[in-house]
Amino acid sequence: MTRLQLAQLVSYWLDDLQMTYFTPTQLNTWLNLGQRQVQQKLLQAGQNWYMKPVETLTVANQADYVLPSDFMQEHRIEIVLSGTGPQENRQGLTPMTTNQQDLVSIVAGTPTNYFIKKDRITVSPTPSQQWVMRLYYSPRVPDMTADSDSPDVPEQFMEYVALLACQDGFIKDDRTMENLQTKRAMYEQLLEKMANDRTMDLPRQVVSVTPYDYGSWY
Repeated sequence: MTRLQLAQLVSYWLDDLQMTYFTPTQLNTWLNLGQRQVQQKLLQAGQNWYMKPVETLTVANQADYVLPSDFMQEHRIEIVLSGTGPQENRQGLTPMTTNQQDLVSIVAGTPTNYFIKKDRITVSPTPSQQWVMRLYYSPRVPDMTADSDSPDVPEQFMEYVALLACQDGFIKDDRTMENLQTKRAMYEQLLEKMANDRTMDLPRQVVSVTPYDYGSWY
C-alpha cells in the first residue's frame, strides 16, 4: 500500500473522505509516526526485518567510533582478523556495561568487548592496529515523503500503520475507539506471537556461559 492509499483508508475510518477536517499533511504526519511505532514492535519481535551491515576500519589507539546517523538498534559487532569473503576469520565482540570496562586490559590489542554511549561505540581493548569492524544494525525507518511511497514494514502489517494513524485522529476528535482497539489488538497479538516463536527450526535452548574473573577478559 502507498502513503496515499493508507491516507485514504484512514480518512474513511475517520469519516472525512475529502480530507478537509483531517488534512493530508496531518494524516501524513500520523502515518509516519505509525510507521515508527510498527518498526519498534517488529524490532521487539526479533525477526531482523531491518538488519543490515556497515563497515569501518579501526584505527590504532582509537577506542571510539561514530554510529551511523540512522542507527536504531544494534544486533552484532565483529572484527575481521584475517581473510576475505567466505574465508574471513571473524571475531564477535561481547557487549559490556560501562563499569565492566575496568575488567578489560588497558593495553592496546585485539578488541573483545564494546559498549555504546550516545552516538558512539567504544571498543575494548583499544585496537592496536587496523582491522575491518562490521556492525549489524537496524536503521531508523525513513519518513514517507511522497504519495507513491510505501511504509518500510511487511505487507501484512501495513494496515496496522493506518490503525495507529487513525487512533491519533480519534484522540484529536475525543471519540471512543473500541472497534479500533479490537482490530489493533489482533496485530499486536500476532507480533507477540512472532516474538515468542522466533525461529522454529530448533527447540528452545538455555545458553550457558563460562563464569569469568578479572583474567578471563584478556
